[in-house]
Amino acid sequence: MSIKKISWQQELKQALQAIGIESELYTSDSFLLLKFQDNEELHLNLLSIAKHPDSAETLLLQQQYSASEKQLIQLWEDIWYTKPVQILSRISALLGKNKRIHGRKTSIITITQPEADRFLQENHLQGSAKARHRYALVLEGQFVAVATFSAKRKMTRKHADYTSVELIRFATADGFTVQGGLSKLIKHLIKTILPSDVMTYADLDWSYGKGYTKLGFEMVSQMPPAEIWLDQSTNIRYFPHRLPAEIIADLAPLATSEKIVYLNSLHYISVFNTGNLKYILLCQ
Repeated sequence: MSIKKISWQQELKQALQAIGIESELYTSDSFLLLKFQDNEELHLNLLSIAKHPDSAETLLLQQQYSASEKQLIQLWEDIWYTKPVQILSRISALLGKNKRIHGRKTSIITITQPEADRFLQENHLQGSAKARHRYALVLEGQFVAVATFSAKRKMTRKHADYTSVELIRFATADGFTVQGGLSKLIKHLIKTILPSDVMTYADLDWSYGKGYTKLGFEMVSQMPPAEIWLDQSTNIRYFPHRLPAEIIADLAPLATSEKIVYLNSLHYISVFNTGNLKYILLCQ
């Protein structure tokens, strides 16, 4: 007897059930979505690589859910396959099922880039990124949260002494929510390097940025959905300008339709995000 392989959406549903989260798949027009039995505010839009609605239709659906005071997360098939542990942890946190730690019980230490890389690769959906300033919250000798920031950048268009620093990554350890943790880390950064503002981005696939608003950030702009090319052989995502150099060179003389055919021949497929929100926290 042959064994029938279950779909990735069913695999996700079973993985959620295994950690005590009951969910239900349902359809809405051309979308396959997932809702939770004990939470009516959070929903997942499950986007398959081979066939999916376009970015405009997806963004409209997201806006409809937001208008109804519901959060719609865009979960792509390749992200589920590459980051299942981080996805389950993020969903658990959004549903309020994580163990809560008070930030005041933690201490702050400066960490190295390799230490930040290890923690963020394990606990952040986007992995790690190079940063100038890196801090961890520590409880009983263990990292429970990490935040990384850029170097200060002069913003002379505002005034000669104005500087800005970017919050690049923030993540908590799997299974934990650190209450006041991000606020504590940002206040430490501000006290340490004295920027004029702290800026960051909320990924609209996963967040409406409400947490930043609660910390005093102001939303200043919204970026539209962006095209992304997924290398199906490695499950690595690339923005068009960050494709491998040899591919960019080969694409240069081609028309748009020819570029798509060429990338498809290399097993790249077009996906997208729903954009992001830019937030700024004034410090001075």
